[in-house]
Amino acid sequence: MTRAAAILLGFLLAGAAAAAVARPATVEQLAREADAVVQGRVVAMESRWAPDRRHVVTRVIVRVSRVLRGTAGAEVALEVAGGTVGGFGQRVDAAPSFEMGEEAVIFLRRAGGRTLVHGAAQGKFRVVGGEARPGLEGWTFAAEALPAGERRAEPMSLTELARRVEGAR
Repeated sequence: MTRAAAILLGFLLAGAAAAAVARPATVEQLAREADAVVQGRVVAMESRWAPDRRHVVTRVIVRVSRVLRGTAGAEVALEVAGGTVGGFGQRVDAAPSFEMGEEAVIFLRRAGGRTLVHGAAQGKFRVVGGEARPGLEGWTFAAEALPAGERRAEPMSLTELARRVEGAR
């Protein structure tokens, strides 16, 4: 199991516990483990019931403007947990959130015929005015040393994020 998968599993097992603590991912770690990293704009979103009819998932279409790592087409269709269907809303802690028209850098992982955001909310950076920010409000991270030269998934310039993704070894 990859470190990022273990982080996501920890969030899922923690459920709604307000005191849940996550292990921080580094940009370089996310890049190494992702199948692709893209920058693009959200052009469509549609929520639906998952096949189990107990969970809501949202399909997010991103028009790709730049591939930072790996390969991706002109558009990428992502699946994220949560959304609203017929007046019923479901929010999933640690899941990334998207808004129509927003620009983002997204770490992608392909699994079982679906494309997911790798690293949960740590794997999606909203881009505004040259600044890239992951949506980590309300997250608490364990204090731990990071590998030398690597940087935690945290706000930084788009230029630095791209440099770190492209240079990850």
